[in-house]
Amino acid sequence: MKKVDIAVDGPFHSVFGGTVARVLDEARIVGNMEQTVSMLSESTKLDYKTVQTALDRLAKYGMIKKSRRIGNAQTYRFNVENDLHSLLNWAAEFQHSKRNRR
Repeated sequence: MKKVDIAVDGPFHSVFGGTVARVLDEARIVGNMEQTVSMLSESTKLDYKTVQTALDRLAKYGMIKKSRRIGNAQTYRFNVENDLHSLLNWAAEFQHSKRNRR
């Protein structure tokens, strides 16, 4: 029997769908911790190029910013204190209410 890896949807992906939403769900988990494209790719189960495109889109709106380089890898930080704070609070409340409905 083949093992199937099913990713659990976070609140953003549950509501909005899409790759950017899956990356935002990861922002909710990691907060302001530095992440590389490879790290996000692994944690979101999206391919490298897809994550890079999502990060470019989020950077355009000021939701992430480039941080330092580690070797050849660029790190990014989610702007959780400013732009994402209320959005992440909403996601936490949504996820909590979703659990209570079950």
